[in-house]
Amino acid sequence: MATLVCPKCLGRMQTVERNGVVFERCEECGGIFLDRGELEQLVRAESMYYRAASSRWASEREDEEEWHRKRKPKKFRHFLEEILDFD
Repeated sequence: MATLVCPKCLGRMQTVERNGVVFERCEECGGIFLDRGELEQLVRAESMYYRAASSRWASEREDEEEWHRKRKPKKFRHFLEEILDFD
């Protein structure tokens, strides 16, 4: 398979898989490039991520009064942070 070249900076592209979605990322500029259908896969994965989070949060709040007593603010983490986290 031929090495893909970034259309922006001509750097080498790396194939990356995150949460079942495969896409290309430039090793030089960090650009993300999606093939046909990959954006739809990201949108579908994001929807499933938030649906699962919603049901987790609902089960944590069985006793509403106790939930308010124990409640600590949680840092919101966006779905794309998980997908695009390359550290």
